[in-house]
Amino acid sequence: MGSFRDHLTSTVEALFKGDWADTVVYNGSEIRAIIRKGRTATDGTGFGSDGSSTEGTLRIRLSDVDPCEGDEVVEADGKVWSVVREISRSMTTALLEIRTDRSFL
Repeated sequence: MGSFRDHLTSTVEALFKGDWADTVVYNGSEIRAIIRKGRTATDGTGFGSDGSSTEGTLRIRLSDVDPCEGDEVVEADGKVWSVVREISRSMTTALLEIRTDRSFL
């Protein structure tokens, strides 16, 4: 029987090889990631600006890339996303907030 870490790693590998993940280009490197396209940005007054900015999240494997604080860029579905910040990190993955200037919705 393997360790918890071994079990977690094999579960993550299966998830990223399945239908949940897509191929994206992260700072020039092609990787598998789970992208979730989110909402249209709303300014501080509560008024939305449809089509001007779209937010989402991107889950990546730390074995593929290690996100750092910088100018990370993700290309997915023909659109370019900027990495805004790291939301959370586990032993094997990181969840990133991403934003693009064009709406996918």
